[in-house]
Amino acid sequence: MNSDLAPRDMLLVAPPDGRRARALGATLDALGWPPARVISYLDVLAGRVRLADEVRPSSVVRLESPGEDIQTELALIELGGGQPVDLAVGELAPSRAWYGGFSRVLHQLETDLVHAPPHTRMQQTDHILTMFDKPATHARLTAAGVPVPEALPEIHSFDELVHAARERGWSRVFVKLAYGSSGSGIVALQWAGTRVSAVTTVRREGGRLFNSKRLIKLEDWAEVQALIDDLAPHRLHVERWLPKASFGGGTVDLRVAVIGGRAQHALVRTSRGPITNLHLGNQRGDIEALRAELGAERWAEVGRTAEAALNAFPGALYGGVDLLLTPGWKHQAVLEVNAFGDYHRGILVDGRDTYAAELAALGGAEC
Repeated sequence: MNSDLAPRDMLLVAPPDGRRARALGATLDALGWPPARVISYLDVLAGRVRLADEVRPSSVVRLESPGEDIQTELALIELGGGQPVDLAVGELAPSRAWYGGFSRVLHQLETDLVHAPPHTRMQQTDHILTMFDKPATHARLTAAGVPVPEALPEIHSFDELVHAARERGWSRVFVKLAYGSSGSGIVALQWAGTRVSAVTTVRREGGRLFNSKRLIKLEDWAEVQALIDDLAPHRLHVERWLPKASFGGGTVDLRVAVIGGRAQHALVRTSRGPITNLHLGNQRGDIEALRAELGAERWAEVGRTAEAALNAFPGALYGGVDLLLTPGWKHQAVLEVNAFGDYHRGILVDGRDTYAAELAALGGAEC
């Protein structure tokens, strides 16, 4: 890996044993940088650590996803006003309360950093929180002229969803949790006449909702209605279902890491169904074959669209842009912008992985 970056002190807020903290550690080691000093969200939440006391002059401060640690998730839910819960493995967390708690801890860290020595931030709090709010992201992208699927106003029930969709002439929609991530709570829903079909990552069991790594298909109106009504209290974001292009034996979309204003590390997500998240058993496709199929101009357009999506967040250093290509490569649409969408292991651009590219893009700016 290209290692011409001058070493700096890295302060990381993250679950210390998470795969992302380990991946960043591997990058820093390859660059010849000292190991990151890792502060857990739990220590911040418990008041055991004040971030301002840990920052050194010229430190690089990075916030990482609080996911993959159940105790952190539970603490965020309680901080956000949720009742103390005992989540079973894979159970869908109360996402409104989780987002409320995450917002509070990020604003606490923001306040701490105001009193810290001069340092470099890798993210801005408002960017992270907006990217975690799908309706807010959709509104921001729309205002910036970035192509996105059409969306319904906020809906609160299955009947309301179907009524609003039919008014627009739609019969296929994607239902997402407003604050969900990693495919949590997704439903690909369509109907025609008396028939209905929903493909989902959600399993209902004993009145509780669980994330499933095996996609579940429902074809009974009552079951579909019960699922959507159970999901509605989490707050839903409903988009028109746009068809995805097929390539390499499945439907595909792209995750493009935009770093320093430049579309860089891209991967193809290939699925035999409508939901492409890799943790659901889907595969990375052949990015070079797809680039060759698209041709230089269409591929450049993909990059420009991804860059425009991140430009809707002025000053953002990086983000993972999920981008859909329609059949025949005729159109593009941005599906999401991910605050922590840079976990692209094994992909190098100019000899750098995503983390090294982000550090190179930082320059010498301090705040």
